[in-house]
Amino acid sequence: MLKLLIAIIVSSMILTACAIPPSRTYEKSTANIKVLEHDTLNIDTIKPIIFTTQANKAWQNTRIFLENGDKVNITASGSWSPAPLLILWSGPEGNTLWSPEVAGIPGSALMAKLGHDGRPFGIGINKTFRAQDYGMLYFAMNDPFNYLFDNTGTVEAEIFIAGNENKISRKELEIISYTYDDHSGDGSLSAKIGNDHFKTRQRMINKIGEIASSKNIAIEAGRERLKGGNYKLNGESTRDGILTIEFTTLW
Repeated sequence: MLKLLIAIIVSSMILTACAIPPSRTYEKSTANIKVLEHDTLNIDTIKPIIFTTQANKAWQNTRIFLENGDKVNITASGSWSPAPLLILWSGPEGNTLWSPEVAGIPGSALMAKLGHDGRPFGIGINKTFRAQDYGMLYFAMNDPFNYLFDNTGTVEAEIFIAGNENKISRKELEIISYTYDDHSGDGSLSAKIGNDHFKTRQRMINKIGEIASSKNIAIEAGRERLKGGNYKLNGESTRDGILTIEFTTLW
């Protein structure tokens, strides 16, 4: 009788958990990656970047800035739970019985997005894709963000990136933050200042030029071939060894 009662309680808790609503809708988010076949990228020749995603936090900035055109493979492992009291554990592949934050991706699976307003996509155990915009890479467990307080566990991701070698290398410019509003054309770029402040600033301005050249506002104006893109700088500031430049893309 006791076992039956426990089973009923656990079942009701699971059913309640499956009905938890997401914290927001992502329907209007921009789809800015293209999924590729896993063998598109030869990861044997690439040194991965390691990032550990916490189960009890919402979107976590990996501090990895992806370029438009980068090919990326993410391989994940580990275990976590959105409800350890219910003994509901899984790996990054998630659990289809669990209520998700983002529809279309298994609950409690590892998911990602490119840029603050990018459309989330599932990673699971392995995913290969091409970035179709510039942006910081974010990870999270697919569990309603209003109910992360009792989550536990971590998932470790190996991130393999193959980019355009003609661009400014990640070693030359360490970008830690990037935002851009497609509607207003306003953006900001933050990077660690290297040994030479002037060189860091110049590389950042060159990167802003690349970004501006890639935006529809520049392309529609027939300026996609304009060297350095078309933009204006709105201001810059330095704090704790970080240089931030604000800009607006223009016609």
